[in-house]
Amino acid sequence: MNDVIAVADTLCKTPRVGWLQRGVSEAESVCAHVLLTTLLAGEIAAHLNAEGVEVDIAKVLAVAAVHDLAESVLGHPGREVRDKIRWEEAEEEVFKREFPHLAELFRWYRYETNLVGRIVSFADKLATLIRACRYKKLGYDTDDLIKNLYRKLAKYDDLAHILDIYVARYCQGVTL
Repeated sequence: MNDVIAVADTLCKTPRVGWLQRGVSEAESVCAHVLLTTLLAGEIAAHLNAEGVEVDIAKVLAVAAVHDLAESVLGHPGREVRDKIRWEEAEEEVFKREFPHLAELFRWYRYETNLVGRIVSFADKLATLIRACRYKKLGYDTDDLIKNLYRKLAKYDDLAHILDIYVARYCQGVTL
């Protein structure tokens, strides 16, 4: 059994390396990203429920809360490292070994095998987009990331209408 305090502390102390590479001195931690993703995923699920789409908010919150749990073991490497190794396989291996009771929830997210996983995957990208807009407003160069994430999020046909709500709220004045 894992030491859940150590896992939580590690995630809260681990910065998201991509922000550091962009010069953001006060880069968000993995923990802050997971919390933002979880809050967004819950809001999105509630929004869909209000539209008549049945979504189990508890499952959405559970998947979002654990989606980056493997980073407590693997750390948070930059994109160039993730592109050179089989990152998805490394994450899945950590879940099988360290968090087997949560591995199925992770797979829902990683492979978007159901609506819950799609919502969390969307919320994960949306959380990064929102943070990129925030950092852009603070003067950091995030233009390429903003454009790339917006393009990816717009491809979620069943969720793209929600994107406009968050872009209007958090990315005003930022060129998409």
